[in-house]
Amino acid sequence: MINEPQINDVVEPEREFIRLDPRVINLWIVTDLIGYGVLLLLLLAGLLVWGFVRPELLWWLVGEWCVVAAICLWYSLWRPSRAYRAWSYRIDEKVLETRSGILVHRTRLIPLSRVQHVDLERGPFERLYGLASLILHTAGTHSASLTIPGLNAAEASRLRDHLVEVGGDDAV
Repeated sequence: MINEPQINDVVEPEREFIRLDPRVINLWIVTDLIGYGVLLLLLLAGLLVWGFVRPELLWWLVGEWCVVAAICLWYSLWRPSRAYRAWSYRIDEKVLETRSGILVHRTRLIPLSRVQHVDLERGPFERLYGLASLILHTAGTHSASLTIPGLNAAEASRLRDHLVEVGGDDAV
């Protein structure tokens, strides 16, 4: 009788998941506050115009705006640390695996042979914090790109070069 190999017989070393740079928490807080701040200013302008049309509603509208502003502030301070803890990635010889999501957990596996090209993106706030985002474009049409945010700029550059080096050589 021949023993067939069992799944447990083949043990490959498990690579550790790598977290994003912790500075991304502050980056996300700042960008969330700016985004919600612009939205709240536009909303306030509209509410003030509406309040002058209907003066009896002005204090009620301003009170509601304060509640919305408090919720936006709380969310801007609550979400980034949770998102940071949820985000991680790992790379082996064949696959890039990412995990993300606060409420809905998302795991993505990208075969390195499917990587078409890799972009490095650094907006003004990312440059201020010394961070970068790595964008992988893959062959295919649905979800054909993946962004890994909040990487140390030097690590993102090294990772980009590594992924280009080991990536696929099939032209599409």
